[in-house]
Amino acid sequence: MVPPDMVLSDLREAWRRALAGRLLGLYLHGSLVAGDFAVNRSDLDLLAVLTDDPDEKLLDVLAELHSDLDRRHPQWAGRIEVEYVSLDAVRADPGRDHVIARISPGESLHLLPATTHRVVTWSAVHDHGRTLLGPPAGELLPAADPGLVSAALLDHVRDWPAWVLEMTPPGAQSYAVLTLCRAFQRLRHGRQLSKRQAAEQTITACPRWADLIAWARDWWYDSGQDTDPGRFDEVRAFVTELSAAILAPTDGGQWRELDCDAATKQAS
Repeated sequence: MVPPDMVLSDLREAWRRALAGRLLGLYLHGSLVAGDFAVNRSDLDLLAVLTDDPDEKLLDVLAELHSDLDRRHPQWAGRIEVEYVSLDAVRADPGRDHVIARISPGESLHLLPATTHRVVTWSAVHDHGRTLLGPPAGELLPAADPGLVSAALLDHVRDWPAWVLEMTPPGAQSYAVLTLCRAFQRLRHGRQLSKRQAAEQTITACPRWADLIAWARDWWYDSGQDTDPGRFDEVRAFVTELSAAILAPTDGGQWRELDCDAATKQAS
């Protein structure tokens, strides 16, 4: 398989030429930056910062870029996630009449509103993004308000009990467990961890769910197959209960220090 850095180098040069004058910065984030990239599983996660909001005309250019990249690197087809956002959208109040473009595994290239949930990604790139083009991310992107990041994560957590009902393959179940672990740890400690790091810390914080979290981690990083048996009932219970633990406020409306096992036992 072509190493990820060679794919990124190819992508960087193609994007630099095709988006000249419009691309302010291109940044890598996610597991390759965090240090636990799984070559047979992980995606390449990028943020492209533009001079203005993407539109349908730009979408045609981007679609051709991605198609060409897939043809040159077929083993990476469907494993490259890019979000295209204008600098004005990042600097504005999220959702204020801005749109972004996005492509990810299982999600075709399309336009969508720049909602508050995007702040989580922008904050992670600002703090830890690896520069492929342009100035350092911390210089180009504004620092995100921690309260806004927490609010965006909490909105995401509220949706997980409904989302998990559709996640019948073991890969989707593993993703649900690990993603919720990441949200849990970021809300506890204020920093973005990789899936593996978040799983290991949540095993310590939530020993009642240690076996399920270890299963999700091992499936993800040890080349699990979607023909493997899933653990749907356990995953649904975990997502429902950990979401309740994260969302439970204290008296006075302040978010408490999360105690996973105490809250999940109360919820069950």
